[in-house]
Amino acid sequence: MSRMTFNQKIDQITCLVTISAGIPDFKEYIPDGIGNVGAFTVADDADFIAEYVYRLQKFLVEETELGIPALIHCEACSGAQFTEANVFPSAIGQASTFHPEIIKEMADIIRRQMCAVGFRQVLSPVLDVARDPRWGRTTETYGEDPTLISAMGCAFISGIQSDNPKEGTIATAKHFVGHGVTEGGLNMSRNPITERDLLEVHCKPFQAAITECNLGSVMNSYCSIDGEPVVGSKKILTEILRDEMGFAGFVVSDYISIDRMVDPFCVAQNFEDAGIRAIKAGLDVEYPRPKGFTYKLKEAVEDGRLSMEVIDRAVERVLTAKFELGLFENPYPDRKALRSLLHRKDFDELNEQIAKESIILLKNDNSLLPLNKNEIKKIAVVGPHADSVRSYFGTFSYPAVLDMTMSREEDGQIFEEPGLIVYDIRQRYVGEVREMSPRVEKKIRAQFKNTKSVYEALKEYLPDAAVTYAKGINFSGSDIGGMEEAVNRAAEADVIILTLGGKNGWGATSTVGEGVDSTSIDLPGRQEEFARRIRALNKKTVVLHFDGRPLSNEYVASHFDAILEVWQPGEFGGQALCKVLFGEYNPAGRLPVTAARNVGQLPVYYSQSRGSGFVGAGHTGMIRNTNGYINDTAFPLYYFGHGLSYTEFRYGNMQIENREVDALGTIRISVDVTNIGNYDGEEVVQLYYSDEVSSMVRPSMELAGFKRLFIPKGETRTVVFEMNASQTAFLDENKKWVVEEGILDIMIGASSNDIRLKDKVRITGSQWIDPRNRGFYAKAYVRR
Repeated sequence: MSRMTFNQKIDQITCLVTISAGIPDFKEYIPDGIGNVGAFTVADDADFIAEYVYRLQKFLVEETELGIPALIHCEACSGAQFTEANVFPSAIGQASTFHPEIIKEMADIIRRQMCAVGFRQVLSPVLDVARDPRWGRTTETYGEDPTLISAMGCAFISGIQSDNPKEGTIATAKHFVGHGVTEGGLNMSRNPITERDLLEVHCKPFQAAITECNLGSVMNSYCSIDGEPVVGSKKILTEILRDEMGFAGFVVSDYISIDRMVDPFCVAQNFEDAGIRAIKAGLDVEYPRPKGFTYKLKEAVEDGRLSMEVIDRAVERVLTAKFELGLFENPYPDRKALRSLLHRKDFDELNEQIAKESIILLKNDNSLLPLNKNEIKKIAVVGPHADSVRSYFGTFSYPAVLDMTMSREEDGQIFEEPGLIVYDIRQRYVGEVREMSPRVEKKIRAQFKNTKSVYEALKEYLPDAAVTYAKGINFSGSDIGGMEEAVNRAAEADVIILTLGGKNGWGATSTVGEGVDSTSIDLPGRQEEFARRIRALNKKTVVLHFDGRPLSNEYVASHFDAILEVWQPGEFGGQALCKVLFGEYNPAGRLPVTAARNVGQLPVYYSQSRGSGFVGAGHTGMIRNTNGYINDTAFPLYYFGHGLSYTEFRYGNMQIENREVDALGTIRISVDVTNIGNYDGEEVVQLYYSDEVSSMVRPSMELAGFKRLFIPKGETRTVVFEMNASQTAFLDENKKWVVEEGILDIMIGASSNDIRLKDKVRITGSQWIDPRNRGFYAKAYVRR
């Protein structure tokens, strides 16, 4: 740093994004170097991307004065966002597995593929607590519960960062903090969150990542909290994140969030003032291009508006990360290893396994599932997702990027400036959602040759049956021109596979995604009308629900015997679905969110505070209503943790080793789970707790831990949980973290609404604690 000029220091805390068909002339773009590069490319092969990185780093190392390599980042919540890399199920699907170990394996694959092309930072995972399905980004999250998010997020980060930083990539947890709960469910708007909820709920997954995984980087939220834009809040980015939570890495801005201090927040007169406020608040790097962090900051240093120590602090954090990654020794891609890390059979097998584990059996009345291959002569696959591979991929996946890029081109939109990726949603009328161009589907199929639509996968899986297809209806809009054909095809079949749900992505061709929020959480377009026509046939029908938010349609939930929540299952979704439908794989996915009946119930989540929401319905008051609402019920359609199986499990012999523990003690709980059904299968055993009496209003119940395990039919397994008493800590009336003495109700079950066993534990003596060292989720293992 002592050798660096002012401008060279600024270069290290800014970013470049190139959007071009070829490899640009870096000497023209960045003659003096650059600290960070955003890699967003739709190149046709990974070798081209590796060549891009090689030339970039070679220029920086050999042709700039100090030879400082760049830290190159891309998105990776469901796979590295470049061509030929594996695309796994969306994050909400990953959360539905309730299986952190397999997510760590997935993240390790992502790490290895990214390192091979020279990308060393991922803008993932999303640790937002998602409690409003109107918000289009629920699919990028691990759901509504901070304990589940902590466990899944730590698994992802551990796999991404590796035990050896020189072989790892830096994880960037986002969006700090509170981004998942906004006014109106609108992305980037105000967060109506109390300080208590902010610290106890929304900060918890980030704290777990800092404490347990040595999290390398954090990205700020776009939103404002208590009158402050987060990107310019010293309280949030320094006092809370660093001073209270102990974060030691570097903080990066979400793309163009510094710009938002000028417009729409209007808290800065110009971009220079916005940059000064952001860096003083604790932001270290501006993405995606210099707007606030520019050479003009020198004037601010000279006239006393900004201290040079503040800039040096940010530069030091960036350079430290580069040294720890070993970039100064070797910043280049591993082009020799690249081909051996793409299209690998074992990677594809894990991808399909995660897809199978993510699928949730919401309903199976009359044991309609699994289907019998030998009994089906004709099967009809209908609906907007029946023959679409695009439906398998969520926002921030590489196929979604292809979709966005091609859709922007068809809209005639161009990039306003290098690195400024903006998609203007242009609607001819309010509420218009346009159909995706057939070019997009064709392009994705060409690049993902192993990916098969539901229709194609079933044709291959059932060679002796007649498999027919008709789309019937678009995923959105009012066009029902194909409905009669689909109904007629379905009428001729023994079994109907009905695909429903929205499309996840960016822009005017999606119903859910980043910046694609909605006042409705119901089936989009005229899908319910289509579902009613199919139901009137009185045929065996299985509903597959594809979407970025859970099924929230009472008609479908009550009128069809078999329903699978599919989310976006990734490259091998078709193969996975076939194996689930026909019993080759027994589903055990669980809902990581609560499914509301309608938008009027929001917010609804299982851990609502006592006296609130459905958990408060019918309790003490001058006027009591056990339904909650006068015109409807307050109780959800499906509960957090819900998911069925083709077999049945019995819980018994709950044992608590120590019924009295001090505030720093460990509670050990065991339970026997027996498969008493006719199929081998997996169960997700869930541990919950609640305070009988506490000094502050607490959640009605909280997830403490969980364990997914395989149990052959007729056999028993013992699950053991080790829960630190400090996991029950909360903020007292003086906002100090306390583990409070008293009785805990301990509950074990198959969902938050399916509690099988209960017992009690006493915490002896209250104690204030350091929240950085508290428990975040119970450790769990299987004892035979």
